[in-house]
Amino acid sequence: MKRLLLVAFSVLTVVLTSTTISAWAAGAAEASYTPANIAVLVNGTALSVAQGPVLSHKNIMVPLRAVVEPLGATVTWTGTIPQVRIQQGDTVFSLNIGSDRAFKERAGIFFLEEPPVLVKGHTMVSLRFLAEGLGAKVDWDETRKTVFISTGDFMGPEYPPPAVSKQEIPATDNYYRLYDLEVGPNSGPSAEEAKAYVLKQGLLKTVKDVQFTPIRFCEDGDTDTMVVGNDELGREKAVWLTKNRYGGTVSVTGSVVLAEAISREKVYDMLRAKGIKTENIKKMYLAPYEKDKIYWLVIAEQADKTYHSAFDCKTGTMVLENVVPRTP
Repeated sequence: MKRLLLVAFSVLTVVLTSTTISAWAAGAAEASYTPANIAVLVNGTALSVAQGPVLSHKNIMVPLRAVVEPLGATVTWTGTIPQVRIQQGDTVFSLNIGSDRAFKERAGIFFLEEPPVLVKGHTMVSLRFLAEGLGAKVDWDETRKTVFISTGDFMGPEYPPPAVSKQEIPATDNYYRLYDLEVGPNSGPSAEEAKAYVLKQGLLKTVKDVQFTPIRFCEDGDTDTMVVGNDELGREKAVWLTKNRYGGTVSVTGSVVLAEAISREKVYDMLRAKGIKTENIKKMYLAPYEKDKIYWLVIAEQADKTYHSAFDCKTGTMVLENVVPRTP
């Protein structure tokens, strides 16, 4: 028997300006998932639902509503973009189908090791979300192929005996893998890993430069790895990469052919037209503000204010402007 105990942890506080999905097709296609063939007990009661747990990339996915409602939470769908809202007391989370970002209102954001999916009309979430988001306790009994989910100090007679140490849990346990808790900002892959990735994937044919780019104006926050080079057509192109801190997988957050982006000088002109002097611009760089949205991000300090501005890199449209008083 193996017992995995996870406790909720405080997520990092970030400024959250939008919770959008870049695209959603009405009646989104539902992929086929492998049945997990396991039992799930919530506070000692067996889960009985039309759609049982499934395996997705060797992670257990369970039906959200059927699990969280017995834990005292409510589930609603909101907005024109399908978004799942989960409320447990004063705690409110938002999830988007297919997105690995979970948002906690007035608090922060964390990344899911497996995005929520739809299976036969049921929203399925990973067990890790239940532990991190709702503070549930998740235990796995290998002998009985049973997941135990509970809150508080619940410990019914169905529970397995005390847990073995983490070192005794075999790496071949594909039902639920415990990742060591990591805190701090997310970052992209190393320079060498980023170079190897873009070349192997055919995103670039040659590499000229690699930089670590802060996103959302915060130099101490999340960073992506930007790789600049030439593609197979000879065009100079920038590609931004992120790395999943739990699974270690590398993925693309955005790319742009630099000749298609407006110039730095054009951004200077637009800022001057708004009364911001060039000498007061402290930082200007290209970065993905969110997936596949490449913007010129500008930080300027003028008089007693700090200006955060974002311009669409291709159209020049200002998509964000935030003005805050400067700290003395």
